[in-house]
Amino acid sequence: MLVAVGCGGSNEETGTTPLTQGITTLNGTSQGDANEDEDDADTGIKLDTQSGDGTSNISEGGGGSGCEKVDFLFVIDSSGSMEDEQVNLLSSFPGFIGAIQDTLQFDDFHMMVVDAGAVEGAGCDGTLGAGRVTSGSGMNCGLAGVDRFATQAQADLAAAFSCMGSRGFEGSGDEQTMDALLASIGPLNAVGACNAGFLRDDAILVVTIITDEEDSPNDGIALPPLDGSCSPADSDPNSSGGPATWADAIIAAKNGDPEAAVVLSLLGDCDVGGTCQGIVLDPLNPAAPVTGAEPAPRMREFTEMFGFGSVGPVCAPDYTPFFLDAVSVIATACDDFDPPG
Repeated sequence: MLVAVGCGGSNEETGTTPLTQGITTLNGTSQGDANEDEDDADTGIKLDTQSGDGTSNISEGGGGSGCEKVDFLFVIDSSGSMEDEQVNLLSSFPGFIGAIQDTLQFDDFHMMVVDAGAVEGAGCDGTLGAGRVTSGSGMNCGLAGVDRFATQAQADLAAAFSCMGSRGFEGSGDEQTMDALLASIGPLNAVGACNAGFLRDDAILVVTIITDEEDSPNDGIALPPLDGSCSPADSDPNSSGGPATWADAIIAAKNGDPEAAVVLSLLGDCDVGGTCQGIVLDPLNPAAPVTGAEPAPRMREFTEMFGFGSVGPVCAPDYTPFFLDAVSVIATACDDFDPPG
């Protein structure tokens, strides 16, 4: 089931309203009073993977065992057109991480961020699809241990995750979003490789893609209008393959189980009558930020191939509602997941 998630409004229909409670922001301030004492902390929503009776997998109280393992992978575009999206992304990170820590209460999780384009550097630091251990400006994110992803052992997960996710907007203009994604959970996940140990057979994989450009080698427009028109905005090589081969590769990485993966995509949507206009570049003011988003039918088609998929507009002023609404999708995936063995 494709879940088309809006960019605003309440979450009453998804049952995610309590997710705004008990979230601690990066400056240490608290929203709500859900964490005032230990008793309150034990009453958050948990993901129940053991019900087996078709009832809701989001339950009040601590009776459920919870979704035991989840691997979160973020693929983030850092090209020059992402300035406005980066602001939205960073402001939304603390709420999403707070929801995971304080409300979903996963027992065991991995969180990794990869850049959608090539990154300068030696070794893993310069490898497409390798987990980022510094911000886009080079600040060390202070990950615990030697892995290129964060775990529940991270002392300040929200700060570390916000650092990893701060990719900036000075990255490669050739987005290879899907090549980066597939490399990160494919060859780079092998023993001794950059992302070794990130992807686990007995965990749900949650992929979040954030990009304002399509991933297609067929754009072929040397001089795009860049005036808000709903049209391709570049002629970059982009990734190899197409939606079907990309989806097949992820399913193969999850041992042939398509329901072991959740795909969340924030994309341009002008081609389907959405809220994003096409890419806009002001030729009279080179310093002005690039706005809008390229239509992304291939990326949308890829997302729609998964039973647990959500699509939202990358131009939304705040991504928090999208992330919080997606919790119900993750919950259902956890409820249905039967780990191999």
